[in-house]
Amino acid sequence: MQICKLEHIHKDYRMGEIVSPLKDITLTVNSGDFIAVEGPSGIGKSTLLYVMGTLLQSDAGSYFFAEQDLSRMSDNQRSELRAKKIGFLFQDSTLIQALTLRENLIFSQGVGGKKDMKQIDVLLERFGLADRADFFPHQLSGGQRRRAMAARALLHKPALILADEPTNDLDEHWSVEIIKALQEEAARGAGVVMVTHNSQWAQFATRRCRLEDGKLVDME
Repeated sequence: MQICKLEHIHKDYRMGEIVSPLKDITLTVNSGDFIAVEGPSGIGKSTLLYVMGTLLQSDAGSYFFAEQDLSRMSDNQRSELRAKKIGFLFQDSTLIQALTLRENLIFSQGVGGKKDMKQIDVLLERFGLADRADFFPHQLSGGQRRRAMAARALLHKPALILADEPTNDLDEHWSVEIIKALQEEAARGAGVVMVTHNSQWAQFATRRCRLEDGKLVDME
């Protein structure tokens, strides 16, 4: 089943001169895919995820999610899509500083919705954070915040998971656990797109691409 499809996506930044990290991106993500996008830092991998997560709009091309054209959606519809269908594991911590870790996870389930406290506890235990549930983000280490964001990304069983260098700040043990969790999500039927500069972790994906000169090139 197709989850999302990008067709000839182009994205420019204007910083004195025009920089085009994405020039002609075509990519289909199906249920069960675990796709690794490789390449050095600064080449546009994060920009690709932000476009896929509807946090940035492309300057040209088409993006379909569940066969819906996102260009025909309102801002509110795109926000609802993000909240219900997409899980983000980005490099920068976006945990709410005024809330404890548990409260951050409760908040991410949405205002007025049913709270699945059992699922929260399962994920806290899974990522070694059960004893940090009542800590505030500033009381967590960089690795603990990374694992907390992984727990939040998986909490609502999203159709699409976008992971930006998800093993950064993690030791070997927790890096393996994060990769295992992403593999399990793909096995569940989600589509997973992970960007990384580390081929050690990219080899666990079912498909490997490289971002070169604004285009995706299959590596295998």
